[in-house]
Amino acid sequence: MVQQTDTSSSVKMNKLALKIVALFSVVRWYNILLTIIAQYISAFIFIRQAHLPYSNILSDFKLHGIVLSSVFSIAGGFIINNFYDFEKDLINRPHNALFHRMISKRTTLNLYIIFNLMALFIAFLSSFKIGVFFLFFIAALWIYSHKLQKISFVKELAASILSITCFFAVLLHYNQFYTFIFIYGAFFMSLVYSRELVKQFINYNGDVAIGVRSIPVVLGINLGKSFYYFVVAITMMIGLGVLFYDGLEIRNQFILLVLISNLMTLFLVGIDKFKVVNSIYKILIILGIINLLTFLI
Repeated sequence: MVQQTDTSSSVKMNKLALKIVALFSVVRWYNILLTIIAQYISAFIFIRQAHLPYSNILSDFKLHGIVLSSVFSIAGGFIINNFYDFEKDLINRPHNALFHRMISKRTTLNLYIIFNLMALFIAFLSSFKIGVFFLFFIAALWIYSHKLQKISFVKELAASILSITCFFAVLLHYNQFYTFIFIYGAFFMSLVYSRELVKQFINYNGDVAIGVRSIPVVLGINLGKSFYYFVVAITMMIGLGVLFYDGLEIRNQFILLVLISNLMTLFLVGIDKFKVVNSIYKILIILGIINLLTFLI
């Protein structure tokens, strides 16, 4: 009897552990971690520009509130996005989808509500304007998951904009707006946009099966590739413009790396190596966040 109780308890603990791991997978903890790092690095940049001591960041509870609100709101966004994408993921990523289904729909929706309420509570506690900012951000994440994901050419742009929106909360907090930050942000967003396009080629079969009108589905694979080439060409023009205007400063060497990498992705997309290209963009996005540290030099 004692053995059975111990076994039952062990099984319950294992199931709970798996559910926790599944939850971390659903909220894409690595993306959230990158956002946290990028926000604090951005704060260091603004402190540096204002000629204030870096120690101010430790006692800046509004900044910590912004970061925590970002964590909960982004986690909520991934949860609701996963909720609406489950059918498509069953085709494109069946193992991940079944793993994520360990968390029931009811629990998923409850967590979505709890995370967003916590995000808003912390945001309004930080300041009224930050609270309003996150109120609109959370609403935008829901609109994206529920509505915009069904509109081709719009959802990719919306996903790219939303991916960098949390950085504007830091800008709003410090009330400092620098041209180079916006230029770098635009260039970074073009990277995210390019990756969103590549992900659609990877998800092509699932999109066709459930009737999602992604760009490759609407235009066809070949025309979809042409559109990708067009986006990459725009990215390269922005990057070359920065290099000609600002020179090969340390912070711009990342842009040079992206330009070289883009030449590789053009070839790889041409031979349908979409997963390899997606991995290249993942690495570039991580390096782009790390590259923010060069603004402190």
